Amino acid sequence: MRLTKQTTYALRILQHCALAGDQQVKAGDIARAYDITEFNVLKIIPLLVHGGFVKTTRGRKGGLRLARPPQEIRVGDVVRLTEQTRITSEAAPGEDVGMVAKSASINRILGSALGAFIEVLDQHTLQDLVGQRPRRTGKAGSEAADKPVRLDLAGLNLAAGK
Repeated sequence: MRLTKQTTYALRILQHCALAGDQQVKAGDIARAYDITEFNVLKIIPLLVHGGFVKTTRGRKGGLRLARPPQEIRVGDVVRLTEQTRITSEAAPGEDVGMVAKSASINRILGSALGAFIEVLDQHTLQDLVGQRPRRTGKAGSEAADKPVRLDLAGLNLAAGK
């Protein structure tokens, strides 16, 4: 399964917020840290707010921060928010109803596989993604605060049933 850039960006935004601790972070800082356009960051933030993952504050000293601790944010919940979590095989134009009925079994198999994938992601939290990384303590604009933090999903065991 291939995850969209939207999911990758959402996880990076959350990771950046987790590393900032209680500090507000600016969309522009996230965009620069991960070489993402600010437009894309600003497009994803409302999704994360709606999902209850981040809170935003308006104004000069505004920004965003996590709405709850990183150990309470499951990777699977983020994927459910940003991805289509239903896979179906549809009949091609002109196929008869019998062909559609045959595709129902493949839909059950695909649904089961997707369920297993999400179940594994539910076993991991945002804290797992940032756990070994130091918190950012530098002020915005300082060298420490401007270094990008890359999303590393390689550490997640994505094999079903483990």
